[in-house]
Amino acid sequence: MASSDDDFNKLDTLSDDEYLALTERFYEKNANNFAFPQLDLDKKQRLVKELFTRLRSFNSNATHLCLKTLRLLTRDREGLDVLTGSSVLEPLQKLAGLDCAKVDVNPTDIQNVIEAQKCMSNLIYMSPAVQKFYSVSGVADAITQRIKETTATKLNDGIRFFDMRMLFLLTALNADIRQRVREKFHGLSYLFEIINQIMSSKSEPVAAADSGIILSNEDIDYLIEILKTLYNLTVDLPNLTHSYAIQEEEEEGHLMRLVSILRELLLCYGPNDEKQMELRNHIINLLTNMPKTCFEELLSPAVLEDDNGNDEHDGKNMEAINIILHFLDHRIIKAEGTKNAKEALLPVLQLLILMCQSNRTIRKFCRQYILPPLGDEVLNLPTEGQKLRNKLTRMMTNPNSELKTLAAKLLFVLCKESVDRLIKYTGYGNAAGLLYDFGLLGPQHNITKDQYSSDSDESDTENYKKIRDHYGIDPVTGRAHVKRHEDPTEGWTEERKMVEVDKLLNTLDRAMTHGLIQPMVMDANGNQVPAESVLQFREANLLAHHTNDLRASESSDDEGDGGQVGKK
Repeated sequence: MASSDDDFNKLDTLSDDEYLALTERFYEKNANNFAFPQLDLDKKQRLVKELFTRLRSFNSNATHLCLKTLRLLTRDREGLDVLTGSSVLEPLQKLAGLDCAKVDVNPTDIQNVIEAQKCMSNLIYMSPAVQKFYSVSGVADAITQRIKETTATKLNDGIRFFDMRMLFLLTALNADIRQRVREKFHGLSYLFEIINQIMSSKSEPVAAADSGIILSNEDIDYLIEILKTLYNLTVDLPNLTHSYAIQEEEEEGHLMRLVSILRELLLCYGPNDEKQMELRNHIINLLTNMPKTCFEELLSPAVLEDDNGNDEHDGKNMEAINIILHFLDHRIIKAEGTKNAKEALLPVLQLLILMCQSNRTIRKFCRQYILPPLGDEVLNLPTEGQKLRNKLTRMMTNPNSELKTLAAKLLFVLCKESVDRLIKYTGYGNAAGLLYDFGLLGPQHNITKDQYSSDSDESDTENYKKIRDHYGIDPVTGRAHVKRHEDPTEGWTEERKMVEVDKLLNTLDRAMTHGLIQPMVMDANGNQVPAESVLQFREANLLAHHTNDLRASESSDDEGDGGQVGKK
């Protein structure tokens, strides 16, 4: 905080103005720092103690400066124990308006409430001791109560954001808090309501987005914190087992409503593509917690007047599913070959597998998008190209075992778990790993599974059938048996051909001179003897070709006589 030990020794002797001037200099010097090696444990302890001693008598602006300085200290893991005592944590909780005895649902000192929240967020994230303290002191309960009582009113954007950030952190770290927020405070319902309110407030027609909803950066940041909190609240529900049976009807109804809300949120626009993709990423993460019976809520009845036929299938509007498929394609493009490919792709792959296993309409639409009927593309390897089928097939041989397994499983589910169909689209070489891991080698595993409809999805194009019937398909590579012999001399002039022949003869001569090779020629008796030079080898070959040409010519003449040989 200051330049010498004397400054710390005399902190308690400074006047308030001197103390604030010293604090301001420290803040301006260290505003961008995340570690403070000049402050040992003793100095930091003196600083924090003096700060909270004086804080009670400061006005709003002075309090704000002290809290900003304290926030800097909460960034540093070294000496964090100084900040984890009740003498620090209790005042912060009160300054944030989150004292369980009296929750401030209409804060007036906005800047200091937000600074106190920032300090609390940092400490909860950094310290298990703080996590435990605030779990017992009821911070999550107070936040939920403030959410409940301000649902119908407008709470400051910064305050509501950091409330949700802290609720996310606490529910992520403590299963008891998750249960309390869900059951005692009915947190799911209130969070649903907030999402609906945000979308409703933005629902005025916007020409740039074809009357869609455009969310601001602030809206998306807040929604992401809500989605992360909802993920925590649904991750360990006892009935969320991805099975077809859910025991509690009320619980199922809540989750169906949530999926319906998430569908509407998927259709919203962001201020830019990056922010929009960030929001969709968290929506998809949350959808992976949903039971299979709820995915029907991602669909809606198709509108006959809708010009966008690409989003309609079996009388359903598939726009949300189309967005998820495009999200997968976008993520593969960005993550393919990078270190974070696993984290970027696993959730969306897992979600698509769950949806396609449980919902026939979604599976058929996804198959149409990812595995359309084969045509001329069978002339190339399944891994060649930039279509989603090609990218997923390449992923089947990814070094990461989880990634390649989920990519293969998605394609397998789209093939209704038919081994023959999977091999047809990917080639046996790419599918072998999955088939071995799942014990699916052998003809007995080609039977369509019971959970899939019996109607056939096969509709090969005429081009595919012609190529298959004419060339045949190699089941190992998944490509047609087309011989690809290219003439390397195509387009060469005669002069260039002669130059290349001379180069070849010179190379051959050097190889013979150094004993690397020993070409053979035929002598007068028809026996093979070593060629003494390149010239002899070349003349012998020219003679052989000339003799063969004469024999071919004589044979042709005999056939041209119409069998009248011997007649004069």
